Formats: sequence, C-alpha cells, structure tokens
Amino acid sequence: MAFLVAFVAYPVVDAIRLSLLEIDFVSGAERFVGAKNYVEIVQSPKFVPILVNTLVWSVGSLIGQFALGLAAAVCINQDLPGMRLVRSILLVPYVVPVITVALFWRWMLDGTYGIVSYALQSATLLEVNQSPLALPNGAMASVIIANIWRGFSFVMISYWAALQNVPHDQYEAARVDGANFWQEFRYVTLPNLAEVTRTLIVLRVIWTVTYFDLVWLITKGGPGGTTEHWPIWIYQETMGFFRFGYGAALATTLAAGLMLAALLYVQATRRRRSR
Repeated sequence: MAFLVAFVAYPVVDAIRLSLLEIDFVSGAERFVGAKNYVEIVQSPKFVPILVNTLVWSVGSLIGQFALGLAAAVCINQDLPGMRLVRSILLVPYVVPVITVALFWRWMLDGTYGIVSYALQSATLLEVNQSPLALPNGAMASVIIANIWRGFSFVMISYWAALQNVPHDQYEAARVDGANFWQEFRYVTLPNLAEVTRTLIVLRVIWTVTYFDLVWLITKGGPGGTTEHWPIWIYQETMGFFRFGYGAALATTLAAGLMLAALLYVQATRRRRSR
C-alpha cells in the first residue's frame, strides 16, 4: 500500500492538481485556473491533427504488430531443426535499446546512403537523394513500420506461449474431420488465442499510444508536424515551452481517454462472453 500510494496514487493526484494550475517557470508561482487548460486543449488548432496522427500511428502499428506477431508465432511453433535459433533472432528487435532501433532505421531511410531510400529511388518512387522521412505520408509510414518491427516480437512470444497450451487432440479431431491448415487455424487456433488476444490488445494500445521514444528519435514530430502525436505534444509543451500546467492537462486527458477506452473494451468483451 505504501508503494502504491508513493509511486502511483501521489503522482496521479499531483498531475491532476498541476493540470488546474498555471505555473510561472521563472518564479515558480502557481495560479489556479480551473478547467482553462482543458478548454485550451480542445480549442487548440493542433488538437484535431494530433488526434488524427495519434490514431493513425496507433492503429497502423497495432494491425502490423498483431498480424506479423501471429504469423511469426505460428511459424516458430513448428517443431523444425534450428527453430530455437530462429526464435532468438526474432526476439532481437524487442530487446535491443530503442536508440539503436531509431539509429538503425534513420540510417536505412537516409536519402543519400540509406538502403531503403536507395531502393525507392531506383523504383522511381522517390527523387534522387530524397528520403521518405522528408515526405508527410512517407514519414508516418516509416515510423509505423519501424514500430511494427520493434514491437511484433512481444506479440509473437505471447502468442507462442498461448499456442503451447492448445490441446493437440483438437487438431487431431479437426484433421479427422478433413480440415485443412486454414480451417484448423480459423476454428482451432484462433479461438484458443482469444483470451491472450484480449489482454494483448489492452496492453499494446496503452503502450503504443503513449510510446514517445521511437517517433521522437526518428522524426521529432516532423516534417511539419505530420508525425507529431499526443506524447510529443505533451513533451513539447512541458519541456519546450515550460507550460507545466498545460502539459499536465494533456497528460491527464490522454490517461483518461485510455482508461475510458480500456473500460469500454473490457465491458464489450464481457458482454460477448455472456452471450
């Protein structure tokens, strides 16, 4: 209880308190402004573009991570020679430091010597010495792909652990009934992965929406704010403009939105189970 009060409850309460204040960075003077910071968030011209960027970043990353993670889990679940080495290699993106991942992708996407940029230039999809990071749509697609590569391993290892517990007699019964691979996957594998999928969705949504490091290290929200999502907005207002009250309001709004989304999702899944 002492740990939860000191490291969970107090920071949350203090963030809410700060969100109701206007703080002078030089003098440290605090002035109560009520809901002014929250009203300013909704009225800000950045609100809609950043909300859209956050949704595009999150949905794109999650779809890619779940699709690639599930496919990889099914592959590594096969009893084939060398599969232990394959599993270890596929875990590398998740265990290496994020700064390494960011530098790796920035190097590949460099317009002058990056291998990805060179391939796109050779296919006439980009101009000479042009990088996808210099284009609005290209930059967002690039950070999403980098995040998919970074995060699919966690989904893979979670699904692989769940696949270990799928009863083999269900597959044997399906084969006796003449089911092919896709029918086994649809009617046996996927239903047994439903529980872990629900848990993964909640975790990955929270982690992806609040993920700051990779986008900041690759694009810093550019070009022209096209990859600026909610965590970057919080960072820029708090550490760039030293608007601590406004930054706390942004953080509180994001936390409240995630909590509401998680509660609605949990209630929806419970209703499906009851049916």
